[in-house]
Amino acid sequence: MTSSSDRQAGFLAGYRVLDLTDARGLLAGQMFARMGADVIQVEPPQGSAARRTGPFADDAAAPDNSLFWSAYAAGKRGVTIDLAQPAGREQLARLAASADFLIESSDPGFPAGAIDLEALRRANPALITVSVTAFGEDGPKADWAATDLTLWAAGGALFPARDGPSPPLSPCLPQAWIHAAADAACGAMMAHFARKRTGRGQHVSVTAVTSSAMATLAYILHEPVGHPAFLDSLGTGPRARKQTLDLSGSGSRSRRNKWRLDDGYLEMNLAMGPAAGHFTNKLMQWMREDGALSPEFHDWDWVSLPARIMAEEIEGPQIERLRTEVAAFLAGKTKAEMLAQAVAKKLLLAPVMTVAEVMEQPHFRDRDNFQTVSEGGRQRMIVGSFAKNIPSVRLGGAPGLGAHNAEILGARPPIEEVA
Repeated sequence: MTSSSDRQAGFLAGYRVLDLTDARGLLAGQMFARMGADVIQVEPPQGSAARRTGPFADDAAAPDNSLFWSAYAAGKRGVTIDLAQPAGREQLARLAASADFLIESSDPGFPAGAIDLEALRRANPALITVSVTAFGEDGPKADWAATDLTLWAAGGALFPARDGPSPPLSPCLPQAWIHAAADAACGAMMAHFARKRTGRGQHVSVTAVTSSAMATLAYILHEPVGHPAFLDSLGTGPRARKQTLDLSGSGSRSRRNKWRLDDGYLEMNLAMGPAAGHFTNKLMQWMREDGALSPEFHDWDWVSLPARIMAEEIEGPQIERLRTEVAAFLAGKTKAEMLAQAVAKKLLLAPVMTVAEVMEQPHFRDRDNFQTVSEGGRQRMIVGSFAKNIPSVRLGGAPGLGAHNAEILGARPPIEEVA
């Protein structure tokens, strides 16, 4: 747990957060803990489902071996409350009466009457409540089941791959709920700023499907990046044409963005259009200087290239020849070399790193991006401060099941009040 003196270092010292989320929202409460708030993780008697979420450590038995729990419940105090029972709901009401925020991620309407947010706000008008759901608290999809993959699909990010030869794949590790949890913390702070003026709290509703769409900006940026006819270019719009346009990296889709290096892979889009085409121009300049670019590509301006493609001045085979030259240029280079060149030449790229390589990066080490905490006598490494130059605290380990029942459920421990 985070000590009282540590909490007072953050600019949310003195505020209390009740975190009723499971694996679908734990990050929101931890963001508050990092800003100095006293965050109380409320779990059912059998423990949060997050404790049964992998990956799992091999130095402890369930329910104390979830590294997911270690990562996202760090810095909180923990209590167990049975919200299915009247006595449990009374315990929650007592805690909420003096709390500043309450965050929950229960399925809409389940368990029935267990969390009556309106009643809690009536009893404590300053309370800010936040609900994190898949599709919303009401509406035709409110009770639909949702996985990370279905949320990404419903949010639009998987649309370009819908008709491909293989099933759509989920982007990397499960993260739709992580984006929603971060949005929940931001939404709660917006409500807090309003409360500073009015003295009253309000309810914040966050849907994971909207958060996933906003996180990827899959189709939101068509017009600003100069590609209003994106669906037509995919061959699915009302004016679809034979010549398709790939703005890869400018807010649309990417046909080739993983490049083989001597020691792994590079993530880089050959971006076109006004938003990011100038980054590709810089790459082409580097290739010209090294004699690695054929003369036929020397006059290509990647900012205005979309217009030339749509006018059929440049066709697919030419672009594919260019990609082949880029691949050959990159093949003998290393991740470290490309990272250094990205900084020197202002290129838009990133090496694809393993977890071990991330841990060894001097940048992350110098910025104290990782810290070791003690959890039940075991050492766990977690992410450090998520932002520099703001008052924040170093977290303690995640709480054991019901670890703080005695000190919290009887009476509210004194913490420094906020003026």
